[in-house]
Amino acid sequence: MIQDITGSPLTFMAGIDHRINFCRELVGANGEPTAAERSEAAKLKSVVFSGLKRAIETGLAKSQAAVWSDSDLGEAVLLRARAMSLLAAVSADQRTEGGSSELSPTRGWDVATRLDSDFACLRVNYNPDSPRHIREQSQDNLFRLSRKCRGGNRGLLIELLASPTRRQIERTGGYEEARTMVLLESMRQLQDAGIEPSAWVFEPPADRRAASALAAQAHLDERYGIQVLFVVGSEPDPSDEGDYPTRAEEDMTVLAARTLGATGILIGPAAYFAQLARLRQGLLTEEEATERIARRIHSLQRIFLDARATADVV
Repeated sequence: MIQDITGSPLTFMAGIDHRINFCRELVGANGEPTAAERSEAAKLKSVVFSGLKRAIETGLAKSQAAVWSDSDLGEAVLLRARAMSLLAAVSADQRTEGGSSELSPTRGWDVATRLDSDFACLRVNYNPDSPRHIREQSQDNLFRLSRKCRGGNRGLLIELLASPTRRQIERTGGYEEARTMVLLESMRQLQDAGIEPSAWVFEPPADRRAASALAAQAHLDERYGIQVLFVVGSEPDPSDEGDYPTRAEEDMTVLAARTLGATGILIGPAAYFAQLARLRQGLLTEEEATERIARRIHSLQRIFLDARATADVV
């Protein structure tokens, strides 16, 4: 029996890590960011956290909320989270804004320990059909970090990124079918290699049966308490000025709520990118941006809870 050792529920997690490049995409840095540009990007990450904090102050249960940020520009966010006893998750790979990503299990563990984070997190681009030596290297690094986390009473969160090859798409008959196959087979290979995260995160296909198969794989073989989050709003739309989620965000939130085995959602940049861009342009004040981000999070919460209340699988 494999069980989550953190005992910490994940229902609404805000992703303020490197899934977008704050320096380049919001601050406008060209090349290596200057100290001033890095400082401005870090302040923008804090605005997103302030939106999450405002959402908690106005009704979002703190016990159901979490924040994922990085130790590069997001350290202040993580320290603020810990100060208010909010679940904190830190990126465990070595990455800077505009730089490449590299996993060092020892460093990943050291960062999570130094910042007293509940979870060490990784975004893993894994393909089950890639050359064996590449897969074995990834498996070895992930296994060592997984073992450190379980031995040190911290959670490991793995967000699987699926990039099917043309051959895989042709073999399965379509892109979404290939994505599902890549995600499922990737989870199986990592589990067989002894890698046991406390939480899996992925952007599932819209098909409910495929999403259910992925959630079921996470709990296979008595993996009790393992948490599964669906990514909502991974692609921000700079022109989206509304406080309410888009139809795509709403559909993915409902899918998460009505999928057996899925425990929550990871709220991506679509919930805050446009607000931060308008803040940078002087079209919003920091208070207005904070309030709009909080309302967007509340909207996603209501959609999720309403859908779960009427789900026939929960």
